[in-house]
Amino acid sequence: MKTTIDLQDGLVRAFKLYAARRSLKLNATAVSILRSQLGAKKNRAEKSLPKTLPLMPARPLSTPRVKPMSAQAMSDYIKQADLDAETEGYEKASGH
Repeated sequence: MKTTIDLQDGLVRAFKLYAARRSLKLNATAVSILRSQLGAKKNRAEKSLPKTLPLMPARPLSTPRVKPMSAQAMSDYIKQADLDAETEGYEKASGH
């Protein structure tokens, strides 16, 4: 990912000097510094988290109140819905 940040001139000079003394490219230097700083904070934060989380009871799933349909009933329902949509389209087109 590429990003742009505003840095004070003195900080930029120090950053470039830090990279040059180590014969590193600026990108590699930035990544190294970020990883070392964020990694240290992440490790401290992970240590404060509990090793296990408490279990919470879950509500049972409700059963649907829909009657099962046979394949024929489903087919008839879809055909009727298509016919209704087509009829509505014709009525709108003819201005009714």
